[in-house]
Amino acid sequence: MRLEYSRTGKQFFFVTLGVAERRSVLSQLGDEKSRPELTELGELVKAALRAVHRVWSAATVSNYVIMPDHIHYLLIVDYDRDKSISPLFIAHRIADAVEMAVARGLERTGACAPAPPAMPPSLATRAPALQAMPLPLATRAPAPPTEGEALRKRLAEERVAKMVALFKVAIKAANRRAAAGLLKVDSGLCFGEAAGYSAAAAGETAGGAGARAPVRSVVFARDCYIELSFDSRQLKAIRNYIKLNPARALWKLRNPDLFLRHRAIKAHRLAPLAPLSFDGIGALTLLGSPFLFHVRLTLKKTVAEHAVAIEEVVENARRGMVPVSGFISPGEKEALKRLKAEPRARFVKLLPYALPSRYDPSAEDSREIAAGRMLILSPFSDTPAISSVEMKREPSAAHAFRRNCLAMNDIAAKLCSE
Repeated sequence: MRLEYSRTGKQFFFVTLGVAERRSVLSQLGDEKSRPELTELGELVKAALRAVHRVWSAATVSNYVIMPDHIHYLLIVDYDRDKSISPLFIAHRIADAVEMAVARGLERTGACAPAPPAMPPSLATRAPALQAMPLPLATRAPAPPTEGEALRKRLAEERVAKMVALFKVAIKAANRRAAAGLLKVDSGLCFGEAAGYSAAAAGETAGGAGARAPVRSVVFARDCYIELSFDSRQLKAIRNYIKLNPARALWKLRNPDLFLRHRAIKAHRLAPLAPLSFDGIGALTLLGSPFLFHVRLTLKKTVAEHAVAIEEVVENARRGMVPVSGFISPGEKEALKRLKAEPRARFVKLLPYALPSRYDPSAEDSREIAAGRMLILSPFSDTPAISSVEMKREPSAAHAFRRNCLAMNDIAAKLCSE
C-alpha cells in the first residue's frame, strides 16, 4: 500500500481492520442508539486502541468503533514530533498485540471455543455461518458436535492448534525482547515486530514450520484499509461514519433488499432513455411515481439567492412529488438537507460516476435508504468516482467530472419528462 501524504504537521488516517472470514466475534449490536456490546476479544481490541498513544506519543486514536466483524478508527499522527511513524505499521501492531494476547489465552487454556454468544432477536437475519464460527478466547469445553459437524470441528481444531504452535515462537521472542527493553509492553499487550520474526530468528522451530514466519489469521484478516483525510469536510464525514456505523449495520440487516446494488434496472420510466443503463440502490418503487420533478440550482447563485427555489422544492415534496437531482451545487445540497429533515419527503439522487460494485452509502443516505425514502441512480457504468484531490491535481479529471455533471442534468430532465 502506498499513501501519498506529507510527513509534516498532523495527518489523519481512517483505518479499517476486518476479522478473518468475517466472523462476528468482537461485539454484539444492540439498538441504533447504543454502542456495540464488546466480547472478551473486543475488550482486547479496545485496550490495544487506547494504548497506542502511550506507546507512540506522536500518534493518537481519537475515534473508533468495534463492530462484530471489523473495527474502524481514526488515527492522528503528529509528524512534527515523529516523522518515522507509518499508519500501516501501527495498524499491524494493533492487530499483532491482540493476536499475541489471544495466543497466550489459547496456550494457557488449550481451548477450542464454541460458537459466540447468541445474537439478539433484532439480528436474526445474520447469516447462520457467521454465528457458527469458533471464538478463539474461551475457558469452557466446546459443545459436542452433531454428526454432520464432525469434519468441520476437526478441521477447526487442527487450524487453531497450528496457529498456537506458530504463535508460541512469536510470544517467546517477544518476551525475550521485552525483557531486554527492546519491546514496549502495556497491560499485557505487546506492540512490536514479534509477529514478523521467523522461527529461525527466534532460534526454535514451531511444529515443523521451520523458518516460516508466523502469520496473523486467528483473529484479523491480513489486509487492512487506510484512507487519508485531506480536508476538514472529509474528516467530519469520517468521524460521523464511525459514530453511526453500528446504526448503519442494523439498517442494512433489517432492510437487506433496500441496500442491494441493482444492475441494469428494468423500469418503464427508464426505457425511453435507452441505450443508457442505470445501476441503483435504494427504493426502486420511486421510479413508478408519476410525480417526478427535476431540481437544478445553478452554481452562479448563492444559497441565499436560491432560498425561494429551495422552499418550493421542499413544499412540492410535502405534497407527494419526488425531486430528482444530482444534489451537487451548494443550493442543491441545502435542498437535500431540507428534504432529509422533512419526514414525508422522498427523493432520487443521481451520481455523476459509476456506482461501485460495493457501494457504501454515507450514514445520512443510509438512514434515508433504510426508511424507503431515497433512491440512488447512476447512468455512468464506465466512469470511476473522482475525488476532490484528484480534480485539483488533474485538470482532465475535473473536466470529466464537469462533463458528467452536465450530462447528468440532461438525463434527470428527460427522466422527469416521461
